[in-house]
Amino acid sequence: MDPQGDAPLVVLSATAVPPWLDALPDAFAVLWDRAPWVPADDRLAVELATTEIAANIVRHSPAPESVEVRAELDAGEGRVVVVLRDTAPAADVDLDRAMPPADAESGRGLALARACVDRLEHRWIAGTAGNEWLLERRVRPAGGARDR
Repeated sequence: MDPQGDAPLVVLSATAVPPWLDALPDAFAVLWDRAPWVPADDRLAVELATTEIAANIVRHSPAPESVEVRAELDAGEGRVVVVLRDTAPAADVDLDRAMPPADAESGRGLALARACVDRLEHRWIAGTAGNEWLLERRVRPAGGARDR
């Protein structure tokens, strides 16, 4: 348990259009206000990974204005966890895909997100007809190195 206790969950729901992406930094600001013990480098890594996945949801949704999205941000128990859910068709993703070459114009998002967090999972939830992404980063102890 973190010395500050559990930080309340921050939820951001909308449709899969760019304003949802624009609202993510404000949602994270609320989380960091509630979880001041999370170090800056961990905050940055989680925000970057989340933004990459969220941008893919918006970019690859067949009809973004009809796809519902929800971001759940939480910090506690020595970790930051983000769950992203959408109502889009099943995403065909390869979480083990390597970082593309430097001259590639796209395809870095998943590899970059994976490099920023300790756990990145995707699953299709048949009963709800949607995708769920789980991102988790362990927060290093105060003054100590982070385990990987």
